[in-house]
Amino acid sequence: MRYRITKGLIAVWLSAVAYCLLPSPLEAAESGLLKMRFTQSGNTSSSWPLYVAEQRKMFEKNGLQVEVIVIRGATNTTRAVLSETIPIGRINPDYVIAASEKGARVKIVAANMEKIPYDIFARQEIKSGADLKGKTLGVSTLTGGTTLMVHEVLEKAYKLKAADYKLLVVGTSPDRYAALKGGSVHATFMGPPFTFRATKDGFRKLANFHEYLGPILFTADFAHNNYIKSNRTEVVRYLKSIVEATRWLYDPKNKEDALAIHMKVLKSTRESAEEDYRYLVQEFQPFPKDGTVSKVSFDKTMDLRAKEGTYQGKKVPPISDYVDDSLIEEAKKQLGIK
Repeated sequence: MRYRITKGLIAVWLSAVAYCLLPSPLEAAESGLLKMRFTQSGNTSSSWPLYVAEQRKMFEKNGLQVEVIVIRGATNTTRAVLSETIPIGRINPDYVIAASEKGARVKIVAANMEKIPYDIFARQEIKSGADLKGKTLGVSTLTGGTTLMVHEVLEKAYKLKAADYKLLVVGTSPDRYAALKGGSVHATFMGPPFTFRATKDGFRKLANFHEYLGPILFTADFAHNNYIKSNRTEVVRYLKSIVEATRWLYDPKNKEDALAIHMKVLKSTRESAEEDYRYLVQEFQPFPKDGTVSKVSFDKTMDLRAKEGTYQGKKVPPISDYVDDSLIEEAKKQLGIK
């Protein structure tokens, strides 16, 4: 019963948000901009190019007004797009793939991150990954997405099987960090800036996701098929803006402005912004410069799903079943990118 009530409240809340954010015909006519609503599950440095596009007025330059709506929880974010309450969003692709395989009419339209800036951190009493046997790990979900990645990393790094440790759902990176610090989990995974905080607080770094996984589609932009069909221009303008913003972010001459955007949007300190910039922009560079979903990164995502047993006795479906690359190709063409 509690589940039904919660689900109902979420649906009502999403409907209310959508109603409040719908622009009036008069507003649309006066601005001369096409309107688009977009959702993601939280505000972190993983969406830095999005913040650049907003703060540098790149959306407006491309004739678009984007309303960014944060809906906590990957499942709720996915539901918002599946229900067409908010037609386009950003999430781990595993949610989109799973929904599509159940009949949902959605497509991935661009890659947001193709490297994972996550590290596994543990409490000081855990001397190595082998000590996690029988211990509790904080995760965001029990199956799919990043949980599949955790299993893969721990198996490759320490020969641990999924049955060797317990999982506790505690939420997103801020929640996982809080759970580690509070002692409710022995280890968890997180990305910047929480990796930097964990190091300063004396937690032990065990393994880096990218070292063991290589290129993998971590987050992607996806949209409902109906919206893609009826609002193709809006989607292309959005993708065009994100590509421009990503390239702007990677340009060293824009460092100071990029730091200012980080501090403004994420309410971060200069020190935190510089740590994120050094790692994400100068060193790790997880944001694809042209937004294209590479076959290599997508195949790795599908490999993990296959390893979990999703396609047992079946052929792993091709990338074309889940990705519509025609929109990002059109955006790149307009930008003169081959």
